[in-house]
Amino acid sequence: MNHRLYVVLFFGLNIFSNAIFAQENIIRLRLDEVIERAQQNAPEVRLAKARLDRSRMIYNDQLLALKPLLRLNAQLPVYNRVTFPVTQPDGTQLFKRNQSLSSNFDVEISKTLASTGGRVFASTGLRQRLDILPSEDGGNRNFYFSNPIYLGISQPLFGFNPFKWDKKILPMVLEEAEREYTEQLADVAQQAVTFFFDLYIAQLNLESAKRDKRNADELYQLAQNRYSVGKIAEADVLQMELGVMQAETREASAELNIQSSSADLRFFLGIDIVDKIVLIVPGGVPQYLINADLALEQARFNRKFTLTQNRQRIESERDIERIEKENGVDINVQAGFGLSRSDANLGRAYSLPYEDQENISVGIRVPIYDWGRAKSQRQMVAADRELLELTIEQENINFERNILLRIRQFDIIRSQLAIAKRTNEVAEKRYDITQKRYTVGKVDVTELNVALREQISAQQNYTQALRDFWAAHYELQRLTLYDFENGESLVK
Repeated sequence: MNHRLYVVLFFGLNIFSNAIFAQENIIRLRLDEVIERAQQNAPEVRLAKARLDRSRMIYNDQLLALKPLLRLNAQLPVYNRVTFPVTQPDGTQLFKRNQSLSSNFDVEISKTLASTGGRVFASTGLRQRLDILPSEDGGNRNFYFSNPIYLGISQPLFGFNPFKWDKKILPMVLEEAEREYTEQLADVAQQAVTFFFDLYIAQLNLESAKRDKRNADELYQLAQNRYSVGKIAEADVLQMELGVMQAETREASAELNIQSSSADLRFFLGIDIVDKIVLIVPGGVPQYLINADLALEQARFNRKFTLTQNRQRIESERDIERIEKENGVDINVQAGFGLSRSDANLGRAYSLPYEDQENISVGIRVPIYDWGRAKSQRQMVAADRELLELTIEQENINFERNILLRIRQFDIIRSQLAIAKRTNEVAEKRYDITQKRYTVGKVDVTELNVALREQISAQQNYTQALRDFWAAHYELQRLTLYDFENGESLVK
């Protein structure tokens, strides 16, 4: 008994486990879920996120360049072995051999002044330790030169200051990258609609093909029965057989389209292999009106291209100023103040009293004649500025025209969707009625085939209209970065 019980349990568990593993791995997705997954996992989004992160790093790096810099400077050691002339009291020169080791180090903190383009710094250190090595007259001698504190500034008065322009341009570059990322999310949403409806239409076509195959089989069987009792001609039977083969061809083609569209959607969403994806289409479409002035206003405010145009204008002004400053008079002032002392003893070199140390210098650069180089550069940047303004003007015209065109198309697509939906309902009802009338012999096969083709065409037109609506819906979001349904901007 126990042996038989074990056998029964063994086969029972096997059957149960096989039933579990035989279940299909099905995933159900709504359109909004597909869009959400795409905006999280699509390769395009990951690339856009990487570009945004890099832009932030570049921005932070440029900001750090304006922060104070603390560093240690040192030379350890410097060896010299030279012969040099020494002037004697009687005016003659005596050449002596000399060997020395020198070293120095200091700690310096400096900062660039973004507003003026200058640089200020403060330092402390041992400017020099000099060791005179044994020479012909014998003996070692050491010297120390200390600089406990030294303050300095270097300031160009009329030179080009790139840091002033970087403070204006770099935040705009970062904001452009952030807007580009938001635009990429909108692009991915539109692509998700395309992949979603590619698969959804393929699934509808497969369902339609299977239904047509069942109907064709039933009608073929009915035709054979009628032919056997002499109610219809052989040509009608052959027509029904042809319909069965055509239905089989459509079903096989629909299966291939399902596999291809399903693979495209899985790759786009980053979904592992599943047996089947079931798509759930929204039961209705959002009803909202689009104000053209609002759409243009939001597009100008939200889209990256407006920021890009403003940045290009500022960069053009920067280039004009750079050419003027680089080809004009330049004066650079350097000044410093510090305390110092020298002694043969290191401790005394850092003891009071210190000697004050001041220096100031003024460098002047005045261009005299450059054979027209400066004039040529000025003409080039002026021509670039004029070309930029013309390009921006044309871009704005094309952009506004495109948005207004898409708004008009959206209204037409929404009207077409309502018509296509009603047409599909009528065509389905007509086909059902025609099929029942054919079954009882009130219509011929020609009229039945016409009703079938009209029903298939109406269904395809409706699904295509539904796809066009959602594609237009998300395209308007992409162009304006504005959600007209909820009345809110997509820019965070």
